[in-house]
Amino acid sequence: MREKLKSFAKLAKIDIAAASFDEELRDVPKRLEEMEGDVAMLERLLEAERAQIDEAESIKAMRVAEIAERNEALSKAKAKAGRATSLREADAAEREVEANRRAIVERKEQVAKIEETLEAKRKTFEERSALFQEAKGDFEKDKSEADTRLEAVRSEREKVVVGRDELVEAVPRRVVKRYEKLRGRPKYDPISFISDGTCTSCHQQLPPQLFIDIQRAEDFHNCPQCHAFIIFKEIADEVDGPSGPAATEEE
Repeated sequence: MREKLKSFAKLAKIDIAAASFDEELRDVPKRLEEMEGDVAMLERLLEAERAQIDEAESIKAMRVAEIAERNEALSKAKAKAGRATSLREADAAEREVEANRRAIVERKEQVAKIEETLEAKRKTFEERSALFQEAKGDFEKDKSEADTRLEAVRSEREKVVVGRDELVEAVPRRVVKRYEKLRGRPKYDPISFISDGTCTSCHQQLPPQLFIDIQRAEDFHNCPQCHAFIIFKEIADEVDGPSGPAATEEE
């Protein structure tokens, strides 16, 4: 049983040494994914701004065309007024002239407002375009650097975890299964290497008899408070690798 406990202690030490690599392998892609999401959001905003600008420019073109049509109609109405042979024809022609003049004024006012709106939207578009290009450039740079870094991290991690599979086979399956479940806890360590009667995971005092049993190294034991596996530090010191409390991995 002592050899199984030693194998378990070495397994835990390997996981402690690999914890920082595992954290980086988890966090870096997550950060890149968030950056990529921000870039995509900016791109969608740009597309929406571009669509609004295109729509406004289309409406402006329609109003300008209407002004040209009204100007032509105004010229015709004036000519008609000049050819009027009766008061009735003259009044009708004058009303047509006034109607076209009012329509021209209204359309010009509309064009001015549209142009004002377009100016504001173009400014916003330029600002967001600059932000998008900056964010896209930062993302591409960070991704390139991250890909290189992650490749190095994976390589270093592979060196650290050499022999882990063999250690897993040397430890009872029920213990490994529970240990892997405990590794996912955010608060407590999955394993505690103790030198006195205190659990290094939850810092609670262990029952005296349990501490004695742990020193005997005749079975696997768990802390009654945090349920971390407990191994006497003397046994952990007999195996290679860093000693100390197990690193907690977040879910």
